Amino acid sequence: MTDEIVKGLGESIPAGLPESLRNHGLLVKTATGLYGWGAELEAVYSGLANALTEEAADTAPAVLNFPPVLPRAVFEKSEYVASFPQLFGAIHAFQGDEYAHEDLERAVTKGEDWGGHTQLTDFVLAPAVCYSVYPLFGGTVLDTQRTVDATGYCFRHEPSTEPGRLVSFRLREFVKVGGPHDADAWFRRWKERSSSFARRLGLDVQVEAASDPFFGTTGQVMAENQREEGMKAEVVVPIGDTPVAVASINCHRDHFGRIFDIRTANGEPAHSACVGFGLERLAFALVAAHGPRTAKWPAGVRELLWGV
Repeated sequence: MTDEIVKGLGESIPAGLPESLRNHGLLVKTATGLYGWGAELEAVYSGLANALTEEAADTAPAVLNFPPVLPRAVFEKSEYVASFPQLFGAIHAFQGDEYAHEDLERAVTKGEDWGGHTQLTDFVLAPAVCYSVYPLFGGTVLDTQRTVDATGYCFRHEPSTEPGRLVSFRLREFVKVGGPHDADAWFRRWKERSSSFARRLGLDVQVEAASDPFFGTTGQVMAENQREEGMKAEVVVPIGDTPVAVASINCHRDHFGRIFDIRTANGEPAHSACVGFGLERLAFALVAAHGPRTAKWPAGVRELLWGV
């Protein structure tokens, strides 16, 4: 019965995703850009997590795991809304009395817009894992550079049938906070390491200059500047016929040091850089490249992920 349910749900997976993901029970669609997954794909996520731990072991990072929720005060301070208002999601909750509850229930039952019956809480959905990292150093003077290995679920409001573009996803980030040289060196180092890691997974890799999806006309100028100054790069691999960024390497300069008041020993705002790996995108790319059954994957890939 379970296999029949999974197969039936799998038929609703968008045609843009490779057949190996759509027709083998690896994914089930719950909404556009939102999927459930089975044990075999979860094993791929776990293998990728272990392989990335080994990849970054020589950097001796502090290891932290974060929930998918960010304090609203941190979000407001981050200036995220100035650049990406189209992507974030706030958390609202019902906070009324019994009479207000009746109005809410009536609106929900009738299929009406019931958003006005809830209120903004002190939390938002985390758009990136590193936004939980920088406040940890807020208001401090760093005696040395800091490295953090951070994992968590993220949300971005961009529902799409494009392979790998999910509204909820797992992100693994390696973050460097220190002086300008520390951040620049981290960016250059991981631009090479992240592409090398993807190649060891047997994927067809391209490294491209990139920009963030800044909002509006001003955002277009910001994106052009970011690309020209070489502050962002992406590791791009195919998922079926679609090229998808599976890793993003970013140099923030003193942006987060300034807004969270993180300073180096000389009193200047700290600089930061990070590399983020999308676990779902990597897993989808692996299935598209090597097939739906992990037991048949190349020996080198299996060794890297599971040591077997």
